Amino acid sequence: MATIHSLPVLMRVVSASLTLAKRAGQIIKDVQTSGTSLDIVDKGHNDPQTKADRASQQLIISNLTKHFPQLTIRGEENIPIEKSAATSDIDELIRSNLNEVLQAKCPNEFQDLQEKDLVVWVDPLDGTREFTEGRLEGVTVLIGFATKGNAIGGIIHQPFYINGNESGRSVWGLVHSGVYGKCQMNSTPLPGRIVAGSLSHRSKTVVDAVNACQPTEVLQAGGCGYKALLVLERRVHAYVHASRGCSLWDTCAPEAVLKAAGGMLTDVFGKGISYLPTDDTSVKTGVLATMENHEWYAQQIREKITML
Repeated sequence: MATIHSLPVLMRVVSASLTLAKRAGQIIKDVQTSGTSLDIVDKGHNDPQTKADRASQQLIISNLTKHFPQLTIRGEENIPIEKSAATSDIDELIRSNLNEVLQAKCPNEFQDLQEKDLVVWVDPLDGTREFTEGRLEGVTVLIGFATKGNAIGGIIHQPFYINGNESGRSVWGLVHSGVYGKCQMNSTPLPGRIVAGSLSHRSKTVVDAVNACQPTEVLQAGGCGYKALLVLERRVHAYVHASRGCSLWDTCAPEAVLKAAGGMLTDVFGKGISYLPTDDTSVKTGVLATMENHEWYAQQIREKITML
């Protein structure tokens, strides 16, 4: 039986991050239900920041930095991280989800990864505009793991998910291992071709890219993490976002989870996304996510659009 200290570094980081994602989700819910001001800061370009964004990032990054000091961690919010915000013991963080993490086998190629080999991309509240407008299904906490520029693991926590008496869920995956957590796969084949698009970005290029995919239905939804879940659970055929509105903390976790399930997430032209920790964090050529027929969608878009 594996113990906390015998786990590969990647699995220790994933287990701790699962705990932190769930706790961050509770912070977000507490802010939403508190009845107080969301304390919105307008960063421009339809990109607000709230007290929930800031508190969630403080929790996640302060604890990961304290317990895994050699990780490279990039978070969305440009705020100072206070070391005093890290309040959890490392064994507590890992043990909280140890049984769940032990369901997964760490792929051989990741067994010997060290902290210094990993880049963690954190979006503490994906779908902030949805959060401020009360469209809470689009809100997620995203923690993605990359090495050598490749997304290899990811957590998508959906704090406002409700299914019966169940409130909140985490879906996570490791490339070459699988997807775990509370997925609700659609068992009925989808008719037609349903494409998910963005509520916040509706330029001509965005619309043209969606139309290039010959949709029979367009589902407008917010949040990269939420739309990736729609693809994963086969509730839409594709997620298309032909805009520069996404960043690496938006796409790392969703890409890894989709890849772990056999799907793909690339830019809209079918080119892979690099997660090397450079100063440029923007995904300048948009996002395309599917579970199948990925190249067909990319080809349709390439024929209609040459650049963003």
